[in-house]
Amino acid sequence: MYGKGVAVQGCIFHKLKNVNDACSPSLASETKTELMGQAKGIYQAYRAETDRKLLTKWGEVEPKAVASLQRDFEQTLSYYSLGPAVGHLTRTTSLLERTNRELRRKFWQVGVWGSEVGATAGTYLQIARLNCWWQTSQNLFFQLLT
Repeated sequence: MYGKGVAVQGCIFHKLKNVNDACSPSLASETKTELMGQAKGIYQAYRAETDRKLLTKWGEVEPKAVASLQRDFEQTLSYYSLGPAVGHLTRTTSLLERTNRELRRKFWQVGVWGSEVGATAGTYLQIARLNCWWQTSQNLFFQLLT
């Protein structure tokens, strides 16, 4: 619908949760903390290229955790292309999840659409309402930054 110009951003929270879950149960607590700290460091750094190499040593120690991190890894770095001012707003899919929750809540209230035109109009109006709310929130955030 939107073409190939739209970047896909994977959720960093869920990526790190999957890495944590993939760690073997026998891994020492301090070692797991170090591994997860370095994984988080990749996403907290401004330039991902230099910090991706932090996890190369973990490939032998925790291969499942590293494989989990590497799966769709590039999708979790899309926010770097937006720069530091905007990038942190798009690091996770929390806004998307919130939007979906709001849409489900509104659609549940409607129950059943009377027609396809009604469903299209209702969906459009809800998305337009949420878009105005998100834009207002971001504008306020940027005003507070400056």
